[in-house]
Amino acid sequence: MPPIKFTAEVISHKNLAPDIFEKTFRLVEPAELNYDAGSYTSVRVADRKSPPVYRAYTFASCGSDSKIFKLCVKLFRGENGEDGRGSGYLQNLKVGETAEFFGPAGQGSFVPKFQNAPLWLLGTGTGIAPLKAVAEKLTHEKSSRKITLFLGVSYSEDIFYVDEFEKLKKENPNFDFIVVVSRPPENFTGMAGRLPDVIAKKEVPPNLEALVCGSEVSTVGIKNKLVELGVPENQIDAEGYGAL
Repeated sequence: MPPIKFTAEVISHKNLAPDIFEKTFRLVEPAELNYDAGSYTSVRVADRKSPPVYRAYTFASCGSDSKIFKLCVKLFRGENGEDGRGSGYLQNLKVGETAEFFGPAGQGSFVPKFQNAPLWLLGTGTGIAPLKAVAEKLTHEKSSRKITLFLGVSYSEDIFYVDEFEKLKKENPNFDFIVVVSRPPENFTGMAGRLPDVIAKKEVPPNLEALVCGSEVSTVGIKNKLVELGVPENQIDAEGYGAL
């Protein structure tokens, strides 16, 4: 299906962590949208500034409901403290308001290729959004693949989506997740460190496939560590992003 323009209404806003939020949209025109985990959409930033721009965000939902989609967004701020045009626009959209989008696009991104291989989903910050969608899709499809999701954040207050991961774990006996904090407080009892250091201590399953998403710097570091651990590059799909 080629990308199209569509309109969607905000039906919920959820603050997930400091400067990270999730917006849920319901399709208005057309009434349904066929999209897949890993694909993305571009929102028209109607902020009355010139020139008008579009900003791209990966879906944080798997597409099992063609009437609904979710976006997980980090509110970026420039050196002058001004909100990023895309993230600021989405932050300020109220329940009941509509926005114009273009998409879906990026079909083929974050699509697991090796059906029976163990799968690691490694994300930092909001880079976890498409990986969460992949885990939801495989759960919805009742996949028998062994899936381990790793979420890396800087501080303990940045942890989010744990309830969603716990729900997936109950629904899918083949799913597990690990949260890693790189700058933990003194009394932190969870897993501490950077994701490359954490996975270096894990036993890498044979024929492992890995999907990686996060900031450009963190994504490169995770991919390099996986290759160092013996995972073939053609079994790693890694994509980084910048500020929006």
